[in-house]
Amino acid sequence: MADEIAALPPSNEENNFPHPHLIHHEKSSIDGALNICRVENYCKTHEEWGKICFGVVQDLVSQAFREPAVLFKDKLNYKGPGGGSFLAHQDATAYATEDLATRHISVMVAVDPSTNENGPLQVPPAPEGQEGWHSHGVINNKDGVTDAAEVAKMDFVNVLTEPGDLVLFDSFLPHKSDANLSSGWRRLAYLTFNVESEGDLHSKYYQTKIDMMRSGEAGTISINKDFGGTIV
Repeated sequence: MADEIAALPPSNEENNFPHPHLIHHEKSSIDGALNICRVENYCKTHEEWGKICFGVVQDLVSQAFREPAVLFKDKLNYKGPGGGSFLAHQDATAYATEDLATRHISVMVAVDPSTNENGPLQVPPAPEGQEGWHSHGVINNKDGVTDAAEVAKMDFVNVLTEPGDLVLFDSFLPHKSDANLSSGWRRLAYLTFNVESEGDLHSKYYQTKIDMMRSGEAGTISINKDFGGTIV
């Protein structure tokens, strides 16, 4: 299923974004190969991904929110050998939280095993006796990248998963990942939801991102500037 959406027709400025899928590529730091690094906006057009997204995943998030949830954003990060890192950031700043939904829950769906070598998701546990980092609101940042002084206070740990594992986290939780130093791929889907009471914002979010891409914001795959690889 990950291979199938990687083969979808891409949207780009030359063809005026006729397809809903946003596909990004990067340059491997190991051998310079051009590799796919992200596909977005596919759950409404790919039947099997739709069954996962709008089935068990949506049900779990609705339980976590304690009210019905709707899809906000759907992406799959492909991190090939030499694939780039992601600097510490909060998704809230990338989701235009001030203009769209106020809070989100993302569900990471593991496609490949996440190991210590292939750049797994990293999160900071709450300091002993204190609230979790997700409860601090928007932390000081520049272009969505968390300030180094704030990152120094956090003790990030690897989230090691097996294919089919699900990991839920809040859009205010800082997280990051290292480059893939292994010889294999590390693919992780991230399905993000907001509460239905704040509206179905999926199309509005992607229009915001497409407008950003049309404005000439090159070299990034997010509204945040947190990607540590080389976009091609």
